[in-house]
Amino acid sequence: MSKKTVFPKVMCTQHPDSASKYIATQEEPGEAIEAAQIFGCDEYMPDYEGKATPYHQNVQIVSKFIEETDLIPGKDIFITPRAPSAVQENRFRQLMVMMSIAEANYNALEYSDVQAISEFVHPMTDSVREIIGAQQHMVDVSELAKKEFGFSMEVPRIIPLIEDAPALLNAKELAENTILAWKGHLGTVPEKFRVFLGKSDSALSFGHIASTLSCKYAINGICELNSEIDTQTGIIFGAGTLPFRGHLDLKNAENFFREYRGVGTITLQSALRYSHKKGDAESLVKLAKARLPEMPELFSVEEKEEIINLIGIFGASYSRILRQLAPVINRIADLLPQQRDRLMHKGTGGYSRSAPDISGIVQLCRTDIGKELEASMPAEDLQLPRAIKFTGALYSIGLPPEFIGTGRALEEAREKLGEAACENLLTKYFPSLAGDLKFASGYLDLNVASRFLSRECLKEVRKDLDILHEVFDLETSPEPSYRILVEMMQPDLLQAGSKGNCMDEEVSQLVCSTLTKMGKIRKALG
Repeated sequence: MSKKTVFPKVMCTQHPDSASKYIATQEEPGEAIEAAQIFGCDEYMPDYEGKATPYHQNVQIVSKFIEETDLIPGKDIFITPRAPSAVQENRFRQLMVMMSIAEANYNALEYSDVQAISEFVHPMTDSVREIIGAQQHMVDVSELAKKEFGFSMEVPRIIPLIEDAPALLNAKELAENTILAWKGHLGTVPEKFRVFLGKSDSALSFGHIASTLSCKYAINGICELNSEIDTQTGIIFGAGTLPFRGHLDLKNAENFFREYRGVGTITLQSALRYSHKKGDAESLVKLAKARLPEMPELFSVEEKEEIINLIGIFGASYSRILRQLAPVINRIADLLPQQRDRLMHKGTGGYSRSAPDISGIVQLCRTDIGKELEASMPAEDLQLPRAIKFTGALYSIGLPPEFIGTGRALEEAREKLGEAACENLLTKYFPSLAGDLKFASGYLDLNVASRFLSRECLKEVRKDLDILHEVFDLETSPEPSYRILVEMMQPDLLQAGSKGNCMDEEVSQLVCSTLTKMGKIRKALG
């Protein structure tokens, strides 16, 4: 095996999860400089996925580093764009981003012999065919650039972003088969290859516990692969600051690094940079650079089987409640502020998520657990908002999503898999669950949440909370100013903006302002 590859440690991203700052697209090249010079990040991700990012932003960022700093793009700071998916958005946008990558590299090579952009992220990856197809498009663009402009570049490598639980459970096979297909289709084997794992969207679809276990299963598999093949594989882990989206902040850093051992790169999202205490982001970056990557935790075959069955149980318990909550989540999410310039949520030029294909998980689970998971899934796509607004909407009505389905699933896991499996969950597979629930309990207000829930849904949520209070000895004590703001959220007020009604502009501003203030208190929009 070749010598160990050193990958970037901290990727600064353009996630719109800051509650305190709106960043326009024209400010983002300056944000890239800030990421490196102020926060100490060694990677920046221009983001085109579902976002109205100008195609020339890659060029702007690379040029700005060359002209205004002594940092060399591709050496001192890595620029790694996230291109749109040709399947979920459209191929035209993907090809335009690839052309901008070629232009940025052309400009950079006029100043140094270092290629500025050597990798790009492909979102919502489900298949090897998708990955190889996008990689071939990058090859084609590189050849066109050589033909038209007379310059050669090393073809930027694709980084598949795996974002839902079924794909996460298949992450090792996806990475291995991609590397094999790479040789068959492109004639070479990459010396290094990174995989990007996303916490947020798997949590949205399957809940906090199933998502965490799926991510750890994926980390375990890719770390196994790294010891089995010559290609050096690295893991980027995408996490926000709230537990549902990963719980990556300075205060929870020790839990985070212990929980996700084996990860090589973390994301530094907007909330941590702009909504947390000054200096927290810089301190976390320094800590990550000193700690990453840590030795991975590897699971036995029996432990993997147990984890998959736990994912099935927790995913089913969460999904049964999710479909009842979808209407209120969508209504409140529409009132949360946009903190970046995004594409429309729906329509031919827009962007929305579809329900994942769960057949793979169902087949891996024990028969009875698989059937219950299958039965829990909604009959049609719920057209839910993106994960940040999804999370923010539930926190805003006093029901943090970390609690949804969790108590009942714990009880069911004990009945179906035994006490030992529950003990493994709490001590080995997800030891920081207690800390996550303790954090979320500071924003729990069932009196307010009950106004938005049906009688049946409220009954299930109460059962969840009763079990969790008993198991974890939780104390529900929202911060006083947060409680006051949550109390202001009234269904009648929100109803004014739904079903074709036109919400009064002043009322709309008041609601948005209240929701934003709540986000500032929890230090993240969602």
